[in-house]
Amino acid sequence: MSSDDGRQLSLLQGFSAPAAPRGTSPVAAELPVARVLIDSPLPHLDRPFDYLVPALDDDAAVPGARVKVRFAGREHAAFIIERLAVSDSPARLLPLARVVSAHPVATPEILALAAAVAARYAGSVSDVLRSAVPPRVARVEKEFTVDGTVPPDVPAQAGQPSVYDRYVNGTLFLARLTEGESPRAVLTTLGGYGPAGWPVELAEAVHAVWAAGRGAVVVVPDQRDLGRVEEALRARIGADEFVRLTAEDGPTPRYRNFLKLLHGQVRVAVGTRSAAYAPVRNLGLVCLWDDNDESHSEPRAPYQHAREVLLLRSELQGCGLLIASASRSVEAQRLIDSGWAQSLTADRPAVRRLAPRVLHSADTFHTDREPLTHQVRIPPVAWRAARDGLQRGPVLIQVARTGFSPALACQDCREPA
Repeated sequence: MSSDDGRQLSLLQGFSAPAAPRGTSPVAAELPVARVLIDSPLPHLDRPFDYLVPALDDDAAVPGARVKVRFAGREHAAFIIERLAVSDSPARLLPLARVVSAHPVATPEILALAAAVAARYAGSVSDVLRSAVPPRVARVEKEFTVDGTVPPDVPAQAGQPSVYDRYVNGTLFLARLTEGESPRAVLTTLGGYGPAGWPVELAEAVHAVWAAGRGAVVVVPDQRDLGRVEEALRARIGADEFVRLTAEDGPTPRYRNFLKLLHGQVRVAVGTRSAAYAPVRNLGLVCLWDDNDESHSEPRAPYQHAREVLLLRSELQGCGLLIASASRSVEAQRLIDSGWAQSLTADRPAVRRLAPRVLHSADTFHTDREPLTHQVRIPPVAWRAARDGLQRGPVLIQVARTGFSPALACQDCREPA
């Protein structure tokens, strides 16, 4: 992806010229106008339409708010994408049916990102917004006011040893995040789940931007990894400084956490693939763990991948990016080869110290020394390794397919002999 692709994408690009729906009726022309995006899977409705804003709804009909509109004789859900003084449509406009919620859940940044994702995957913006904005829970909205309070900045803690010191370019990457810059990197982690494991590495990158007063988004493939990252974030920035976004929690907790981010009560989000659209204020970093995992692919149209969503978001919002995995994907390597992102890897001696030793029992070295290698169930070199390993603990033997063993059994009752 070139750097110009993301900058040229905006919400209104790719849409047809705005028009009024059929069957409109005359309303007072002096009323202000709301340009809306109708929530519909029909491709020919994937463009903005203009509606008049009644005087009673003028304060609530803010950009990003949920509304109901009349279209072709039916009422449809829609999002306001912008407010206009007058419409350039020659048709006569209908008024908004009603404002469902004054909370601006479809922020300009998320609308632009949804349009970019739809353009990249040849889909409709409303389909992308269905993944980006969780379903409304009316009772949860009563807990929030429209004007949120932004938490104060936290001074950065300098001088502490970093797990990024063991990676080439790792210390520089973390320093740039701390200084408010937006570097983009692909990390091939040394792995593990201990004090220097990959969840701690992600948490340290998040802390660097969080301590500088910026926000962060972390996307993981499943609930198991989500729990690991949450534990690391609790130890690094505190349990009250981040929220989780996942459909597994149900509509009420998910929408409550979404509104906490929207109103600036917290500025760090961690979750599964839909968290890539989290409305984090002053976004400084987006992180993705294990982009090889198929769980990052949306199973519904337009089938977007969380990696591509975060790449577009990094380009559109000018924030940092970190793609981390134990084994680098082809797509991540392409970002490095093109110069779009830098590589964070450990030097060869560090990798050799931590990586297990692997012996290939079918190579010519072992087959020449062990002529019966292909005739026995377990190659001699594997047998010796298992025997030696049992002196220190359990041994796992993994095979590529189910095997068999000959046995005698009764032909009537199948009792083994």
